[in-house]
Amino acid sequence: MKRILILFLFLGALLVPCFASYQMFGDSLVFSWLPDDALYPESIVNPFSSTSTLNILQVAEGQPRSMKYTDTGSGEYDDVSIYPDGKYANEKLYLQLKTGLNIGLFRLSYKNVFETELGFQGALNSVFQGFGGADNLGFDGVFFFGINMRLFQKVAFRVGYQHYSGHYGDETLLKIDSSQTGDPVEYTRDNDLLFGVSVQPVTSVRLYMDASLPLTKSWMHPAIHIPSWVIKPSSGASLSEVESWNEQVAQADFADSYKAWIINTGVEMHYPLHNLGSLFLAAEVTANQDGQTLHEVGGYDPDNPWEFEYTVGTGIEFDQNVGFSHARIICTYHDGRFPLLNFFYQRTKYLGIGFSVSP
Repeated sequence: MKRILILFLFLGALLVPCFASYQMFGDSLVFSWLPDDALYPESIVNPFSSTSTLNILQVAEGQPRSMKYTDTGSGEYDDVSIYPDGKYANEKLYLQLKTGLNIGLFRLSYKNVFETELGFQGALNSVFQGFGGADNLGFDGVFFFGINMRLFQKVAFRVGYQHYSGHYGDETLLKIDSSQTGDPVEYTRDNDLLFGVSVQPVTSVRLYMDASLPLTKSWMHPAIHIPSWVIKPSSGASLSEVESWNEQVAQADFADSYKAWIINTGVEMHYPLHNLGSLFLAAEVTANQDGQTLHEVGGYDPDNPWEFEYTVGTGIEFDQNVGFSHARIICTYHDGRFPLLNFFYQRTKYLGIGFSVSP
């Protein structure tokens, strides 16, 4: 999969300087190598969207103070302090730095009726302390590769593979007591099948919904989130059984209804500002089915609620005629998980102020 992706990008990079677009059948059918904008826009406010962002985060409650570790003796997860000396107990300032890319390749368009392309989105997300030595808490890799489509320049779809993976920063791991046994618990979903629909009934309003779930052959962490039907890609063994053994925890007993769905729904509205751009307002709700596990060994119950996250944002999006392309000054409020995948269990509320660019 990754080799095919790299090959497509390499061929596209070679061909783009030679061809801009090719018109056929009386200009009604147009082929473009690398269009200016992808057919499927990225979310303005989602913490893991493929935008480039610099955010200062002021945490109102729920700053990360520990990480989860496997404990081979107890069969549970340990919460291990990342500030064992008690430093920074009251500090609440963080810095989120994210680089993102959202491009379409090899677009085929028929008038203003139908358009389709290969879509690629990727992001590297990281969070630093806004205090002390500005240590790096961790970083995430996110990418999507699939097909984008749009009808009548109003309704867009995407379907393909989406990957998430979380990594702890070296500076965070170095704070852990060297006597700590076991391994840090990490969050990975490789690969999910992602479906998305985006509707723009008028120029100033966009509604969208994305939904993802693991493929039958997937890599996932932690063990307590893995549906029973997922198998290890390299061997065909039950991934839940393999990872439960690796983490030395009891294998979760899930109902058939548990699929580890992630569903995002949102709305974005723009109000034009003369000679500047537009004032925008955006809101998104994320529903995580793995919240039914309570993120604890043996915590799953089909009657447990899904975990919901809420994000709202407002700001100014600049027009291209003032030197920017989809660039924004943005203020967001988030009530949900901390914006690093490995802190999936850390519920937080924060206010973010920063600068964002959508390619």
